[in-house]
Amino acid sequence: MKRYAFFLMITLLMLPVHGSAGEIQRIQQKGVLTVSLNRGYPPFAMERAGTVFGLDVDLAHLLAEYLGVKIRFIQPETYGQQIPNLLAGESDIIMAAMTRTVERGLQVNFSKPYFEVSQAALVRRDKVPVGANAYFDLLAIDGIKLGVKTGTTHEDFARQLFPAGAIKGYPTADAAADAVVKGTVDAMVADLPFVQVWHNTHVQHYQQIAALLAPVTREFYAFAIRPGDVDFLNWVNLFVEQIQTDGTLDLLKYEYFEQMTWAAENKKPEARPTRALFLKNRFVAEKKAMIEQRRRAFQGKGDSYE
Repeated sequence: MKRYAFFLMITLLMLPVHGSAGEIQRIQQKGVLTVSLNRGYPPFAMERAGTVFGLDVDLAHLLAEYLGVKIRFIQPETYGQQIPNLLAGESDIIMAAMTRTVERGLQVNFSKPYFEVSQAALVRRDKVPVGANAYFDLLAIDGIKLGVKTGTTHEDFARQLFPAGAIKGYPTADAAADAVVKGTVDAMVADLPFVQVWHNTHVQHYQQIAALLAPVTREFYAFAIRPGDVDFLNWVNLFVEQIQTDGTLDLLKYEYFEQMTWAAENKKPEARPTRALFLKNRFVAEKKAMIEQRRRAFQGKGDSYE
């Protein structure tokens, strides 16, 4: 009986303690959330005057605000370092316009999607086929030289379609786009948001560079965390649902993809809005939309609203 009790005690000691601190508690005790960002990927992560800013940066600040901790950013030199750095404990979460894939899902836990994208391309106009408007039109270019950001789904996708010798890797999407401008490559491929924003912010190259933006794929950005902590994953998923339902994400999309005040040359990043300001802005935007709707309904009715 004593031997049985001894083995029972040893067995219980070896079992996991469910009351032990998880990722959320660990981050809060540390007082800092370390976020891994994309490097040079407008408008999700950019740097100016020593300050990082962008759509993912704003979301990261808001995530840290909910946790009640400070924030620290890291930006790996190559995109292929994102997951290894996370697994090594160098970051707590990847918020880097990362596409959810089943291959990556074997290494990390992905949150629910927060952004839908498609593959797109920038291409030199002297190479673009007549009537081209989509990524797959690049296949009609004989002997194409194609730039990609290494370690990304863009590179993987391109290598399934083009000869290995046609593809040249670059550390950032910006570097690949610069190579198109310089004529080092004929085209570069990336997700549609980057291609759209680059084209809209480089009007001086309109006559030289065309953007192929017609959707050809459906892919989704998500946040990535280390596997094993279901509570942390559920909480991050709740965060994604929150920013989608309270208007935060819609307002960020409007600011970064339509207003684009951040693109003004030498303009310093604006102060980061708080969640309260996001909600206030959404309230004001809804009021303006309601007023505009009423105005349109009354147009052409003269002075009589009957």
